Amino acid sequence: MCTLSVIQIGDGGYRAVHSRDEQRSRGTAYPPAWRTLDSGLRVQYPTDSDAGGTWVVTSDQGVTAGVLNYNNAEKTNPNASRSRGEIPLTLIELPDLETMLSTLQAMDLSYYATFTGFAIESGGGDQSGVRMLVVQWDGTELGVVRNPSDAFEPIAIASSGLGDEFVQGRLPLFAELVAGNPTAESQDRYTMHRWDDCPEYSVLMSRKDARTVSITSVEVNGEDEPMMGYQELPENDPSCDPVGAGMLQ
Repeated sequence: MCTLSVIQIGDGGYRAVHSRDEQRSRGTAYPPAWRTLDSGLRVQYPTDSDAGGTWVVTSDQGVTAGVLNYNNAEKTNPNASRSRGEIPLTLIELPDLETMLSTLQAMDLSYYATFTGFAIESGGGDQSGVRMLVVQWDGTELGVVRNPSDAFEPIAIASSGLGDEFVQGRLPLFAELVAGNPTAESQDRYTMHRWDDCPEYSVLMSRKDARTVSITSVEVNGEDEPMMGYQELPENDPSCDPVGAGMLQ
């Protein structure tokens, strides 16, 4: 359960915001930290305290990779035995998006529950150079949603444990609030948006068994070191968890 939005900033940079929705029973994640992988690549990512791995990782080269859940009643993988949080850490060490795609296509994904995977590269000063890969594993096949060669446009992806079809209203909301005016401010308004009459379907989600627990943002401008922001959202706080606070039923 998550929402991802990505916009271009500056000349070839990008900003990605990943809202993490989780069951209330899950442990609190560890905040982002810089680490050096065996290959020598420096990366930054938060860590899932229950299963390990991560939902989003950024390298000092300006590349970001991550995963969201993909929930479809007709597409499942009951035999999954490994954490999808391994996937971003596998992809981030690869040299480019094309290699990431070919690696995923060659992998035995039957060990993983269904997911949407993504990776983003900075344009490094070329205003049209931001590239993005989006794939979807449905338990049987890996489909390509966005190729690296596709012209970049602002994008939002929404997922929910109730079924992804129930939260697709987040996409026209993104078009309304962000796509025509892709700024950090409009993106943040989108990320913190809630429909009071249906908080369970909102971007800032709150329901009895789950809620938006954190927001991770990545800013890459092609010049400075990539910046990863991380905000944990307090449980039972009326401003971000009205159902948990008992304000909405």
